[in-house]
Amino acid sequence: MEFTVELLVANRYGALNRITSIYARRGYNIDELEAVVADKTNSDIYRITVRSKGDEYAKIQVMRQLEKLYDVKEVKLT
Repeated sequence: MEFTVELLVANRYGALNRITSIYARRGYNIDELEAVVADKTNSDIYRITVRSKGDEYAKIQVMRQLEKLYDVKEVKLT
């Protein structure tokens, strides 16, 4: 099953690395990764879209772990 996670993230050093490390530690592949500054007037927050494959358990675990990260402000499954 394919799923997509959208994140709003604080624009801080190493934030993207911490996000991708969650996938790597659990052995999940990232099929597509997109990081975009959402608003030029507020460059402190950017949007990351991650598409990957996994079962329902993998999806829930990734969501829970991403929500724990300090730099992640919002996690949404699309």
